[in-house]
Amino acid sequence: MYHKWCMTISDQASHSAAERKDQLIEAIYRIALDSQSYDTFMDRWDAYVAERIESRTEDGVAELESHFAIASRLLEETMPPPTADGHSTLAPGDNRSAPRFLIDGRGIVVWYNAAAERLFRFRRGDTLDRLDLPEDRLQGLRDMAAAVASPAGGRTLRPQVFPMPSGKSDRPMHFQARVITEGTGDELIMVSKLSTVWPAGTVPLLRENFGLTQAEIDVCEGIADGNSAAEIAEMRGASLATVRTQIKKIMAKTRTTAQPELVRLLHLLARIAVDNPDRAPLMPQGAGLRRITLPDGRVMPVEIHGPDTGTPVIFFHGMLDGNAITDHCRDLLYEHGLRFLCPVRPWFGAADPDHGDITTSPDRFAADVLEMIRQTGLDRPILLGHMGGALYAYATAAAAEPGQIAGIVSVAGGVPILGPGQFATMSARQRVVAYTARYTPRVLPFMLRAGIRQMRSGGERKFLMSLYENSPDDLPSVVDPEVQEIVLNGYRFTTARGHRAFEIDSRHVVTDWSRYMVGSDVPIRIVHGETDPVVSSDSVRAFAERHADRVVLNMLPSTGQLLFYRRPDQVVQAIRALRNQSQA
Repeated sequence: MYHKWCMTISDQASHSAAERKDQLIEAIYRIALDSQSYDTFMDRWDAYVAERIESRTEDGVAELESHFAIASRLLEETMPPPTADGHSTLAPGDNRSAPRFLIDGRGIVVWYNAAAERLFRFRRGDTLDRLDLPEDRLQGLRDMAAAVASPAGGRTLRPQVFPMPSGKSDRPMHFQARVITEGTGDELIMVSKLSTVWPAGTVPLLRENFGLTQAEIDVCEGIADGNSAAEIAEMRGASLATVRTQIKKIMAKTRTTAQPELVRLLHLLARIAVDNPDRAPLMPQGAGLRRITLPDGRVMPVEIHGPDTGTPVIFFHGMLDGNAITDHCRDLLYEHGLRFLCPVRPWFGAADPDHGDITTSPDRFAADVLEMIRQTGLDRPILLGHMGGALYAYATAAAAEPGQIAGIVSVAGGVPILGPGQFATMSARQRVVAYTARYTPRVLPFMLRAGIRQMRSGGERKFLMSLYENSPDDLPSVVDPEVQEIVLNGYRFTTARGHRAFEIDSRHVVTDWSRYMVGSDVPIRIVHGETDPVVSSDSVRAFAERHADRVVLNMLPSTGQLLFYRRPDQVVQAIRALRNQSQA
C-alpha cells in the first residue's frame, strides 16, 4: 500500500511537472507573436529555471531548445524594427493583433493568439480539421503538415492562400499558411491573416504631401488593408457617418475620385516608404557631443554635461539607462564645477558595434576609454559607474597606468557575484534575468528580444513598472514625469541596435569580476540605496568591509536603485570628496 501511495505521489508530481513544461512551451510561442504576454512567459520561465537549479539538473534547457529556436525565428519576423531613436518603424496599427496560429506536423494547433481564439473558437488540442474550409483546402493543409512531419531534403513548400469566413460579414478573410523553418530542421506552419504592411514612412508622406490629419491617416491604413467604412468605424470606435466624412476629406485632399484609385495611391506610397527608408543618422548631434575615432576605425559617441572647465568625470552608463541627467543634477554640475563625459559602449545607442569575444568586452571598452582620455588630454579623471556601468569603471581603472585615474564613484552599482545567495535578494523580474544569464545563457537572447518587442509594441511603461513594482522606494521616481522619460529613453538607448548590448552586460554582471577590483589601488566611494531591489545592501556592505582600506560607503536609507535621479546631491557629494582627496 505504501509503495502504491508513493507511486501515486510520484505520478502526480511527474504529471504536474509535465503540465508546467507544456504551459511554458505555450508561453514561449505566445510571446513570439503576442508581445504583451511577456509577463506570463517570465513568470513561467522563472519557476522552470528555479526548479532546475534546485534539483541541480545538468541541462534543463536542452529539451526546450528547438522551441526557443523556432520562437526566436518568429520574433525576428514579427518584431517591429527600431528607428534612430529606438522607436518602432511600423505605425501603431500594423496588424500585430490580427489572427495567427501555429500548426505542427501532426496537424495540431499548438498555439493561437487571442484574435484567432475568438474567430475560430480554438481549444487546447484542436486540429486543423476544426477550420471551416472546403475539403480540398483542408487536404492541402494536411499535406503541408505531413511534409513538415517528415521533411525531405531539398524540397520547398510554397505558401498556401485561402479564404475563411470572417464571422462578421459575407466577405471572407484571406489567410496564408507558410512553413517556419528552424536551422536544426524543426518546422511549424504559421497561419496568419493577409494584411497590408503599413510602414511608418507612409505617415509623413501623407501628412507632408497631402496635409492629412493623424485621424485621416489612421483611416487610410484601414482602407489600404481592404476594410469597409463600417469595419473601420468598428475598429476605431467611431460612428459610420464620421468615417464616411473622413474618407470624403481624404479623397478631396489626395485628388482621387474613387476609392479603388485611393487604394492604389496608398499602396504606391507604402512602396515608396519601403524603398526609401528614413536615413536619418543614428549619431546624435549637438554641442554636448563628441565623437572619438578609435584605432580600429570604430566611432564612439561621448555625451557631455556640465561646464567646459569642470573637473572631468567619466560617466559609465548601466544596462538599461542612458546618459541623460535630471535638470537638478545639471544645475549641481555647474554649481560645483563638474564636467560629465559619457562614452557610449558598443551596441548601445549610436555607438558602433564591437564584434569581439563577449568574454573580454569590458577589457576592450576600458581600452576605448583610455584612448578617449589620451585624445582629449584629460588629467586624472574620476570614474563614475552607474548601476551595471560600475563594472566598466573598475575595468578601466585596472587597465590604466598608475596615477592616471583619481578614483571611482559607484552609484547603485553592482559588486562581484561570489555565490548564488546574491540572486535570492533580487526582485522577481531582475532575478529571472540574472538566473538566465548565469545558468542558461543560451536562452538569454530570446528573453531579451522578447522584452524589447514588448517595449516596441507599446509596452514600455508596463516593462518599467514590472521592474520596480516591488520596490516602493523607487516608485516615486518611476512616476515622476522627468525621471520616467529619462528611464524610458534609456531603454530605447539600450535596444537601439537590438538585444546584443543587454546580452553582453547581463553576462558580465553575474560573474565574479573581482580581478578588475583588485587590478588597481584607486580610492572608491560607493553610494547605494538601502532598499535597492537588484544589488542587496548586505552584499554591498560585505564588499566594502573586504576592501575597507580603499572603500568609503554611503548607504542611503529609504532609497532604492534610482538614487542617481532622486538624490543627485549625494552623488555630487561623493565626487567632490574624491576630488578633494586627490588634490590633498
